[in-house]
Amino acid sequence: MMRNRLYTKDEVIQVVEAALNALNNQSAPAREPEHLDNSTSQQSSPGTKMTLSVREAAELIGISKPKMYELVHSNEIPSIHVGKKIVIARQALMDWLSEGDMNGKKAC
Repeated sequence: MMRNRLYTKDEVIQVVEAALNALNNQSAPAREPEHLDNSTSQQSSPGTKMTLSVREAAELIGISKPKMYELVHSNEIPSIHVGKKIVIARQALMDWLSEGDMNGKKAC
């Protein structure tokens, strides 16, 4: 029968320090990862992006752009204003649709 071994504080510290040293010895990336490069726009499709423009959100749920602006400005759909640009979190839009469906609300 195998017994579980208890480790001492010093043994745990030694293992953690060895792991940290191994991580510190890895070379750092030469440049910023692509997904953090804010100088380029997102190239993914509206179905996979985390945030959507008003146009993309309207297209995704099949309503007109003016109707989407109306819903955003009335705070029915949560949105974030970044300067003059309005972005809508994809998950917030999906939650809004689900909430309307579950509560029998008219979405638009």
